[in-house]
Amino acid sequence: MLLFTAALLICPGIFRNEEARAYTVKNNKVTIYEGETFPMDSIVSDADFLKLRLISSDRSVSTPTKDGALLGLGIGECVVTVSDRKGTRDEIEVKVVSKSDIHMVALTLDDGPGSHAMELMDYFDSRNVKVTFFMIGADIGNYPKSAQRMVDEGHEIGSHTMNHKQLTAIKKDRALREIEEGAKVIEEVAGVPPTVWRPPYGDSTEEQRIAAGMPTVLWNIDTLDWKYKDADRVAREIINGASDGNIILVHEIYKTTVEGIKKALDQLCAKGIRFVTSTTLLTRDGTPVEDLIGQRLFSKKVKKK
Repeated sequence: MLLFTAALLICPGIFRNEEARAYTVKNNKVTIYEGETFPMDSIVSDADFLKLRLISSDRSVSTPTKDGALLGLGIGECVVTVSDRKGTRDEIEVKVVSKSDIHMVALTLDDGPGSHAMELMDYFDSRNVKVTFFMIGADIGNYPKSAQRMVDEGHEIGSHTMNHKQLTAIKKDRALREIEEGAKVIEEVAGVPPTVWRPPYGDSTEEQRIAAGMPTVLWNIDTLDWKYKDADRVAREIINGASDGNIILVHEIYKTTVEGIKKALDQLCAKGIRFVTSTTLLTRDGTPVEDLIGQRLFSKKVKKK
């Protein structure tokens, strides 16, 4: 007993569990938009927000809300201090920018739904990210709950045809059936019709694009995740390709892609980059959806004021 007491007196740090932080700061620099909220759990993890103190150095710029989010109130910079009951603390630099400076990117996921869809949606929800899922009609029936959750959580439902056939390499009537049947099955399972479509391999005719009756969304950033199956490479391609107005192509069916998406978006969301559905991106300049039908849409750059 004497030896045990002596050890505590001589080496007070020998038992550190009592002093360990009850949270982990993942990003100490965050950019958010004026008038909008940013989920605190994308900045701080392992946290019980009821047991944390969140204090802003300038509440006219940004302030924490009761439900664990940062609210952007005015353009500028401030510091949000995070501390727990034991007195341990960290500081997060917060920058609030104008909505006119919103940096938008569309992340589009092909060939699903698959076994990783639920994991992806858990992650997207934690980052306040919205994406477009281009689903194959023949496969969606295997994952009805995933498809319905996509709709419920505000993601965009897109069609990738019925059987993923190269439409320019098959007979005209069959190609049109691929488009029509794929959209029909997706609506039956998801409960809503697809609002955009993507032809397999990006190949389509003008007649097919018009017959689809919805925008034909392609891409200008191809991660080649299906070829390399390397999470670090996927993350690097997404990060390098996340310029404003870009449409990024990944495939949700690979575990390495899921891992790469998480690595990339951890960084990009902290910088204030907004991941939105393809329709949100393509119509952000006021272009009506119906004006997009028949076109081949690769990206949407707009001039910033």
